[in-house]
Amino acid sequence: MGFNSALRAPARRRSPRRLLALITAPALATCLLVSAVPASAAEEAVDTTASFTKDAVPSKESIQGLPVEAAPRSKGFDGDGTFDLFARDNAGRLLLYPTDGRGNWRAPQVIGNGWHIYNLLVSPGDFDGDGTVDVMGRDGYGRLFLYQGNGAGAWKQAFQIGQGWQGFVNLIAPGDFNGDGTNDILAQDGSGNVFLYPGNGRGGWLTPSKVTTSWQGLDAAGAGHFYGTSEAVVLARTRFGDLQARSSQRNGFFFDYGSPDAFDGTIGRGWEALSRFGIAGDFNGDGYNDVYGISPNGLLTMYLADPSGFSSWGIYGFKWKGQPVVGSGWNVMNYVF
Repeated sequence: MGFNSALRAPARRRSPRRLLALITAPALATCLLVSAVPASAAEEAVDTTASFTKDAVPSKESIQGLPVEAAPRSKGFDGDGTFDLFARDNAGRLLLYPTDGRGNWRAPQVIGNGWHIYNLLVSPGDFDGDGTVDVMGRDGYGRLFLYQGNGAGAWKQAFQIGQGWQGFVNLIAPGDFNGDGTNDILAQDGSGNVFLYPGNGRGGWLTPSKVTTSWQGLDAAGAGHFYGTSEAVVLARTRFGDLQARSSQRNGFFFDYGSPDAFDGTIGRGWEALSRFGIAGDFNGDGYNDVYGISPNGLLTMYLADPSGFSSWGIYGFKWKGQPVVGSGWNVMNYVF
């Protein structure tokens, strides 16, 4: 069933304040908290146009998948305790798609206008330590901005937290990657190097470090915690369409391939058919995070995780229990995260 909503988010237009610099990171990018957000990325409410299937029944087809738990965004941008999706349309509007934790969508709402100025977007979860979900955006000048969520589906303020980030092709939100209790960012450059930018829990950064050099050609989508363990599992797609999992040691590094403690390897094939994919939180409320995929014709499919057995490639817990189509018209979105 298609669904459109004119529900509006509260428009907030506070004057952004200016803070002192916290830290300058070495090498590729500078981590700052200094200047105001560009005025063109406004917080404005307008009517939504995207559609989705409000009540989806899982199919009986089963293919390989990934169960993960304790996603860093699990509280939800609107504070209802369920994972929400963000999407940007071709008009530059940022939309929030809330879920109900039982496999259904709540009414979507537009929470920003002018977001076309950003070429990379990511939600790290709670980055500033106030208990609410935040969003980061990188603009064409390489500046990185933090948008502080207010926990009720709108914004508090926005600040620049970095400059010189134009060398990165992807930003990944792995949750607490180094085990210090705060959410972090992984930044991937065009040469396949991945850098850890640890959050300090107050909206700033600790010292960054390089964690791997072997991600050339990988399209990473996101990360979450593998059911009951402390490892953050990152999903990435190869240029050949293989879906791979890489798990962290929760000390700032990935496990080596073949490690007995790692959840690593190929967990799916044929994913080149999808235009976009990513982790969707626990969409159906069974305790395991799921994965979404968007096809070129705009269908949104939810891959429901099943941790009960081995995949075809011998990795325990990487299966799907169903893959319902839960939305349509998503090809009007040029960014989903």
